[in-house]
Amino acid sequence: MTHSTSVRADAYGETTGGGSTARDERGESGMNGKPGRGLRAAVAAGAAGLLLTACGSGGTAGTTPEGWGTLRTERLTVAHPAAFEEVAPDRGNTHEVARATLTEGGVLVGAMSVEFDHGSLNTVEMAAVGAEARIQLGATPAKTTEIRVAGPGGREEARKITYTFTSRGRAGTPPAGTRLEGVMVTGVDARSRPYLITVNSEEGTLSDRDVTAIVESVTLTVTEK
Repeated sequence: MTHSTSVRADAYGETTGGGSTARDERGESGMNGKPGRGLRAAVAAGAAGLLLTACGSGGTAGTTPEGWGTLRTERLTVAHPAAFEEVAPDRGNTHEVARATLTEGGVLVGAMSVEFDHGSLNTVEMAAVGAEARIQLGATPAKTTEIRVAGPGGREEARKITYTFTSRGRAGTPPAGTRLEGVMVTGVDARSRPYLITVNSEEGTLSDRDVTAIVESVTLTVTEK
C-alpha cells in the first residue's frame, strides 16, 4: 500500500516546527554525491554475496552486501556502503544514536543516521507521521510505502518514505539547487518505541538496487520485555 502525504518540515535543512531537530545540509541521513565515484562499483561487487545478520531464535535477519559496513545500535542494525565512515552522532540532535558520512574535497556528499524516540509515537503509523514532519519544505510530496523489516519476532511492519528536494548550498554541502533524493525507514520496535533511519543523496548517486540493499539490511534486535 502506498499513499502520498504533504510535507511540512526539513529533512535536509532546518526544522520548521514541533520542536523536532532535523539537521542542516550536513545530511540528516543519506548519501550525497556524484555518480562514478567508485561507490556503485563497490556495491555491484558486494551484491554478489549477501551476508545474513545474526538474529535470535525464531527471528529473521536482514541481508547485508558483502564488504559493506554496519551501523550497530542497541535496538537495530543497518548496513551502509563501504565508502562511508562511521562518525560520532550529531550533538545537535539528542535523538540521533549513529551516523555514517561520505565526504569529498571537504564537501559532505553523503550521510546516514539512526534516530530513536523522535516523538511520542508508539505505532508504526504515528512513527511515519513523525518522520514525514522532518521533510524539507518545498520537497515533492512524500511517497509512503508499507514494508517489512527483519526482527526478533519475524518480519515486522514498517514504512519507507521517499522524497526529492534541492540543496540550499550551505558551507560544506553540494551547491545550491543541486537535486537530492531521500529515503526514510521508520517504525516501532517490540517495545513500541519509534526508530528512524534516513538516507539522503545527490540525484543519481544511489541506484534503486542500492537503496533496496539498505532497506533490506535493517534488522530490529530488541525483544519484548
